[in-house]
Amino acid sequence: MALFWVCLLTTVGIGLTISYCSGIFGGVTAYASRLPFRIPRGWVIAAPPVLFAHMGIALYLVLDNTVSGYTERMVRGWTWAFWITLFIATSITPYFIYHGMPIAAYVMSTIATALALGTTILCYRSSAAAGVVMTVFLIVVTLIMVYLGYWAF
Repeated sequence: MALFWVCLLTTVGIGLTISYCSGIFGGVTAYASRLPFRIPRGWVIAAPPVLFAHMGIALYLVLDNTVSGYTERMVRGWTWAFWITLFIATSITPYFIYHGMPIAAYVMSTIATALALGTTILCYRSSAAAGVVMTVFLIVVTLIMVYLGYWAF
């Protein structure tokens, strides 16, 4: 139980600190005219905690499995590498969004989506439950990427 709370609270806490320091509460008011449609403010503020909660739960489900062979250790190592990189990309993407850099935001969200796809595949190799949780994360990140693509171009 302690591993679950450490994974969840650490992921959500650090992720929200980085994301919310990016200016998410100020919104994109200066750039709202170029957006394809307006997303309700509550959804914008609620998205990061939901995304980071999914990442924390998936990490717990991966770490909760016992690892016995070389292949399983290698999968866990690559899952860690992808997960950490995905966490960084997900955390810093709001900075580019809320400081009016649509191209950079789109590029960062595309990188995050690619990392989410790789992390999802690796999570499925470790645990089906972790894979399902990361599939939800992948779908949401993909929708964000498409939205930012409309904004950027």
